Amino acid sequence: MPAISRLIAATVLVMFVGIAPASAWWSYAEWGLSESQILSASSSRAVPCREGVPVCARTSDGGQPALFVESVQMVGMPASVSFVFDAGGRLSRTIVLFPNADFALICNLLQGIHGQPNDDRPGPPAIKVWQDKNRGSTITATPTEAGPRMLYQPVNRPG
Repeated sequence: MPAISRLIAATVLVMFVGIAPASAWWSYAEWGLSESQILSASSSRAVPCREGVPVCARTSDGGQPALFVESVQMVGMPASVSFVFDAGGRLSRTIVLFPNADFALICNLLQGIHGQPNDDRPGPPAIKVWQDKNRGSTITATPTEAGPRMLYQPVNRPG
């Protein structure tokens, strides 16, 4: 990685560490919470998903987000977040979409936080997967027409 790219990634990482607790309330959502618990944690900023909202698009395995927050800030950039619930009504996945952001920048940030990806498929589409052992999550990053999309799910989620 060129020196300037490392510097940019390090700067973004410092920004992320500095803002995460204050602005990313959704990051405290725990696997297994109900829709009403997510609504409460969001101070009612989460609303039902609707057609045409990019972060509400079905996941590759057919999961349908039920709630979303249109505007949050992550790593100093605008993002939107959606929540997928299992058949029992419990949080099973969180999706983060960075509209019009650079996929390589987002991946460099994730690499700065979690190290090398566990899986790195060049695509198309490119897919990079990290394990967040601290939170017990798998993070799958893919580029989309709307911007980089990160799918967070529990490590032990049934396939």
